[in-house]
Amino acid sequence: MSFFLVFLGSGTSQGVPIIGKEYPPAFLANPKNHRTRPSIYVATEQVKFVVDTTPEFRIQILRENIRWLDAVLFTHAHADHIMGLDDCRRFCDLLGGKPLPVYASEATMDNLRRVFNYAFLSKVIPKGYFAPEPHVFDGPFVLGDLEITPMDLPHGPVTTTGFLFRQGGKKRLAYLSDCKEVPPPVIEQVQGVEVAVLDALRRDPHPSHMCLDEALTAARRIGAERTYFTHLTHDFDHDLAQAELPPRVEFAFDGLRVDIV
Repeated sequence: MSFFLVFLGSGTSQGVPIIGKEYPPAFLANPKNHRTRPSIYVATEQVKFVVDTTPEFRIQILRENIRWLDAVLFTHAHADHIMGLDDCRRFCDLLGGKPLPVYASEATMDNLRRVFNYAFLSKVIPKGYFAPEPHVFDGPFVLGDLEITPMDLPHGPVTTTGFLFRQGGKKRLAYLSDCKEVPPPVIEQVQGVEVAVLDALRRDPHPSHMCLDEALTAARRIGAERTYFTHLTHDFDHDLAQAELPPRVEFAFDGLRVDIV
């Protein structure tokens, strides 16, 4: 059973480097320090999809030479996670003009309908434009050979969605981005997963994201075979920061492919 993910983006809401800031030449020379907004691509032999569509979605998709999507999943409706959705129009073309399935919680779907009302409210979508097929989840659902369990995560004043992906009964991947903590019921659900992806925004505490120490604590409690940190600010000079991490824990970077076998 094949399963892999690609980090389309690993940066925070402003990306790295941010606008109007000077950086040491050595920092900018490392391509792993150039971070677009956070999203992943997941592929098995039966299904291909992304989680979130960032403002750089088109650039990310071209960079990774992704030519097909069966669906889009959303964690929440903040701008850094949804503003590339209209670029999915090309995948509607590749689907033969069919709508592209979009999966989200009720609250997130309501916001998608508001922001992209021209797509969600139109009765007939002209060829060449984005046509969504909305799916509101309130429990586990299936895509291809994956059983997907959505889980609520606290993210400041909003609730985001984390996802646990099972394949053949095995806990393959837990994607837990944009959260202040991983609540005990979620830790219990994902314990022993093969790969965990966790929010680790910066070194200092933040009101709606896990900082590095909080992410390390969550990683220990989850006990994944491998853990990757994402949604990263420029606090982390990749190679130097990576040297500080314990075994089986890594900072993600744009374009990183993780094979789960």
